[in-house]
Amino acid sequence: MELEEKINNYWFAIEPYVFVGFSDKEVVLYNTLDKQIVESNKLEVVELMRETLQKENCGVLFLSYERYNHLDIRQFIFQLREKFMGDIIEVGLSNGKPIQLLPYYDFITKGVNPKNIYLSDNKNVLENLSEISIHVDSNISDRLLIPILRSIPNIVVFNVVGDWNDILNHEDLLFFLVNHSSNKYIICSYKNLTHLRIDLNNFKFKVSVHLPIEINEWNKSIDILYNHSLDVEYIFDVSSEEDCLKVELLTEKYKIEKFQLNPIYTGDNILFFKKHIYLSKEDILSASISIKDFYIRQSMNAYDFGKINIMSNGDVYANMDHPKLGNIYMNSIYDLVQKEIEEGLSWFRIRDQSPCDTCIYQWYCPSPSKYEIAIGYSNLCHVKPNSKKYE
Repeated sequence: MELEEKINNYWFAIEPYVFVGFSDKEVVLYNTLDKQIVESNKLEVVELMRETLQKENCGVLFLSYERYNHLDIRQFIFQLREKFMGDIIEVGLSNGKPIQLLPYYDFITKGVNPKNIYLSDNKNVLENLSEISIHVDSNISDRLLIPILRSIPNIVVFNVVGDWNDILNHEDLLFFLVNHSSNKYIICSYKNLTHLRIDLNNFKFKVSVHLPIEINEWNKSIDILYNHSLDVEYIFDVSSEEDCLKVELLTEKYKIEKFQLNPIYTGDNILFFKKHIYLSKEDILSASISIKDFYIRQSMNAYDFGKINIMSNGDVYANMDHPKLGNIYMNSIYDLVQKEIEEGLSWFRIRDQSPCDTCIYQWYCPSPSKYEIAIGYSNLCHVKPNSKKYE
């Protein structure tokens, strides 16, 4: 019996809920169910994983008795089994190679454009839209804009962005959105809030706050928003640790529970960003990431995809830092969305550029954000890639 056990060959398999990042020098496996991690820089282990993840193997690899008994591989497999991330099956106990799902989807492959996945016919292309921000001022035309908005799917979220008084001067637009079944937000500064002239209880509010506050306007905004029992979230612009401390005092004093910080890059506060915004290896690996999240990060920008901005003059942008797509009064909404899918820079901006494309944590990191554009670096992290990935 002992002799038979010594000559057993195995099938080595990775569980389908495990995502693998690897290079020619190291490998990282992440269990999307419980965030457990296994890392190895042993060359035999890296080669084992590289072979296992080849498409023809589909996450299952024949493992000879001799290879299994390599110390590094045996220890690695013990770790995987202990954390329910992989397993081995005796070849003699199966009728053939076990069927397994590949634990990752190589979405971005040489010669394949991921945008093609989203190219669809006339009636479906607008279903890619998820959020529209309408920037209002005295120049915007409710008469021209409202008929266009009627063609937008009901699932789209609408943001009305601008000065409070300008927003209230467009009662026709607000009345149209009040009666629209989608989720709606008003995004404005806390400054110069005046009495509400129409019922806006169907809207949620995102109130931006730039420090230092003007106390009279601040107190007025607090009274107006809370007296009307509106759903309010505060967005505090911060560019330093001092700003963060001021926000902490404000939220405690005024019992503000629903708020978020919006870091602002000023050009001379890179140390603040490196300390509080840049990701460390521990930050990256401590995040809760689903298999779906990994697929999204390889195919589209989670921050920008499905979103457009309509300016008061009708110009349309997918991202305000990228070139405009056209004008809503001159181009159909369908053509503008199709242009972003086929030619745009925003919806499909992923971590496929240097140095992220040589980093083992390439798809563990969130999608590129507005900060990469503002700062001028594609990798806002403290991880230094040092090896070339397999193609």
